[in-house]
Amino acid sequence: MGVKYLHQRKAIYYPLMVFGSLVAAFLLDNLVLGPKIAGIAGNYLLPVVMWSLLIILLLRIPQVKYSGKLRLRRLLRWGALICVLIAILGSILQGFLGGFGKSPYDHSLLGITINLLTLGSALAAIELCRSWLLNRFFYRRPWFGITCTALFFTLLLMPWHKLASLSDIKAATEFIGISFFPGLAQNILTTYLAYLGGPVPAMIYRGGILAFENLSPILPGGDWIMAALFDTIAPLLALVVVQQIYKEAAKEIKITRQREEYLSWIGTCLASVLIMWFCLGVFSYSPRVVLSGSMMPSIKIGDVVIVHKVSGTAAEIGDIVMFPLGSMKVTHRIVAVEEKEGERFFTTKGDANSDPDSDLLPEKNVQGEVVMVIPKIGCVSLLMRGAYSSVFTT
Repeated sequence: MGVKYLHQRKAIYYPLMVFGSLVAAFLLDNLVLGPKIAGIAGNYLLPVVMWSLLIILLLRIPQVKYSGKLRLRRLLRWGALICVLIAILGSILQGFLGGFGKSPYDHSLLGITINLLTLGSALAAIELCRSWLLNRFFYRRPWFGITCTALFFTLLLMPWHKLASLSDIKAATEFIGISFFPGLAQNILTTYLAYLGGPVPAMIYRGGILAFENLSPILPGGDWIMAALFDTIAPLLALVVVQQIYKEAAKEIKITRQREEYLSWIGTCLASVLIMWFCLGVFSYSPRVVLSGSMMPSIKIGDVVIVHKVSGTAAEIGDIVMFPLGSMKVTHRIVAVEEKEGERFFTTKGDANSDPDSDLLPEKNVQGEVVMVIPKIGCVSLLMRGAYSSVFTT
């Protein structure tokens, strides 16, 4: 008996059923099973039963056709294994750079079996849903569908329970860097695999990563910035590799032109991620638009200064430092240093000002040092704020 396929323009209740079942399963798994129903039943048994029922539902409803060529399905599965290998190599490299730590997972036979059942059932159900919904709605709009679907599953799979513990902007930035950007990159790759080859390549990729994380006795350590960077770059690199392999095998476009497009595409993606992190200050460097002329002619209104986050212990006479002044942050030059009761204090002055600042600056209040000035690129920001006179008079 052949596979029964769903007509692309009929039976809207099937998509509603799949989408509703998926969301309901996530809500039950995160809000009820475990938090409300604890113990072995709530944490392990009932989740496995719930995800297994969703798998059965997805296997019994009419199927949708996948977009990739049938003769290349096996190639896509090998491609998914290559993606897993790239992810593992990225983790090993991260460990060599930042050090390794002991895995927090249970490596006893019982622990491995329980994790295999709970994570495996959830993984299979999620990837069946992803593939079904993606190929049902976005068969003719691939990249729009891949982007929307990847964003949806990124938000769905994020550890939202950690939001309650976020106390400041730094903690929020760390949460976004660790959870959102790597999650989005991994989901774009997973969704691309599901679009071309259905749920199996997607299961191989995500399952391989989960298996490595749960079975390896050691995992990479280091700071969260390094982890976020490696976990974001690895899926993007793997995506380029899989696209290259698939499209060359499918002979869709010329190889030389394909390579140029891939290099341009991944360069844009990586640059976008790095710019976002740079603007958030995660690399200890951050840009600031200059709003006043107190440092002219060295720094003019509309210039952008790059501030390196350093403590005042390294500051010396002649350095331009950033420090808080009321509700503002000021960048002035250190013109004198004095010591009182074992603590250094700086006298600061704007180059354009006739007199130094009235208050001494404790070295503990120094928030950073200006290491670069980029002329005029902040004028757009000033124009958007309505500061036309400031821009055109300097």
